[in-house]
Amino acid sequence: MFNKKRLFVPAALILAGLIGVSKANAQDPTCPYTLASLQGSYAVIVNYGANVAIGLQTQVLDGKGNLTRTGVLNQPTAGSATGARTVGTVSSKGTYTVNCNGTGTITRVVTKPDGTTASAMDDFVITESTIKFAWLPTVATTIVDAQRDPSVILPGGVFVTRVHTRLSDYIPAN
Repeated sequence: MFNKKRLFVPAALILAGLIGVSKANAQDPTCPYTLASLQGSYAVIVNYGANVAIGLQTQVLDGKGNLTRTGVLNQPTAGSATGARTVGTVSSKGTYTVNCNGTGTITRVVTKPDGTTASAMDDFVITESTIKFAWLPTVATTIVDAQRDPSVILPGGVFVTRVHTRLSDYIPAN
């Protein structure tokens, strides 16, 4: 016959174990951001100075401190008196660090439209994030950065800022 006492003890142990696991794996509220907070695909809008040029790029952050980025740069054509524009491909590969407070740095090598390379370093802050489950890391949904040095692509000491927006994890069914 069905014995309620026999089921109660195992059920209580399983419930206690599940509660213990979620608390043990829950993120530390005093340090909500880690390398894993920057993971997935992001759209990156690059602003050069007072709208001198714009970059439209996609970026992948692996949650382990590595990044790849590629896209287009729409910039003034050198020497044009008519305001002509040149569109070229720009890419970056590099690494990133994340501090507990959501700030960090990106160090990367930029491949310019002419194929040459240059090093760049950016400081960033996570401005929006989400927590999917208590036992998973906080994931950055919006990041804003500023390049430490003037543009490595455009001449004239142009200041560079970026906004990184995380893209959906949606995977369409086949």
